Amino acid sequence: MNIIVDSTKSFDRAVTDLVQSVARHGFSVLHQFPLSETLASKGHPIAARCTVLDVCNAKLAAQILTHNLTISLALPCRITVFESAGQTRMGTIAPTTLLSGFETAPDIEATAADVERTLQRILDDAA
Repeated sequence: MNIIVDSTKSFDRAVTDLVQSVARHGFSVLHQFPLSETLASKGHPIAARCTVLDVCNAKLAAQILTHNLTISLALPCRITVFESAGQTRMGTIAPTTLLSGFETAPDIEATAADVERTLQRILDDAA
């Protein structure tokens, strides 16, 4: 499942507010890259702007990876800000969806659900 929220903010304002929201909710931005600009610089422009943020809560990530290091294939969490039909949108893939392909335990599933709720709050706050 994808979690998508619409924003009335400009693209640049949405990115700035998203970075701040990530920090307010105890996560860190590990990397931020302007995907649309990167593609354009490689000779493959796309019509809309898109910026990707890799975000992480180190404590929660360590708990999950201690259980199953293969889950590192799905980490860190990725949040994008993108334009669609003139609308600024933000979204992520639900962590519970990402973890459905891995062997987990009930406590890991509960942690993923907590992360999912936090990501939803991050997006709602930034929108």
